[in-house]
Amino acid sequence: MRKPAESRRLAHLWTVYLPFYFLVAVTLDPSEVTNREYLNFVLATGHTPPEYWVSGRIPAGQENTPVVLVSWHDAVSYCRFAGRRLPTVNEWMSSCEAGKLKKRGNVWEWTSTEVDMGFKALCGPSSSCDCSHRYQPDWKNEVKGFRCLRDSTPLAWRPLFFGQTVFS
Repeated sequence: MRKPAESRRLAHLWTVYLPFYFLVAVTLDPSEVTNREYLNFVLATGHTPPEYWVSGRIPAGQENTPVVLVSWHDAVSYCRFAGRRLPTVNEWMSSCEAGKLKKRGNVWEWTSTEVDMGFKALCGPSSSCDCSHRYQPDWKNEVKGFRCLRDSTPLAWRPLFFGQTVFS
């Protein structure tokens, strides 16, 4: 059986060494997913191509334009295939407001943020940082595309108080 003084010493050790901070970075893709990039996904997985592709082929001259007519589910599938995920509204807006978003087209971009009754938030278009559009995940049209986000490995973790006693 431990003595009370011994227990206090162990508790003191835990309070000194447990406080850590964990820094994780995320990287939003520099632009929307293009038709060419989406084609690689379609060929590798057998996923259904967008309706405007004739016989599963990208229309001439549109290889580097954003893929559109994709549902939220299509966007999630592509991002998983690419080892990424859809950004949240906050992640998308932070990048947009910092001026780091290149936009190839005038499209609204799917996010992972769920809003009212199963609707998903979309952000965009063009030079806007607006995230006010809400649509059902199955809906698609000519102005809905997406970009993905990569979660990076932790950058650093260190004791928060560097050996200082937080609690006595």
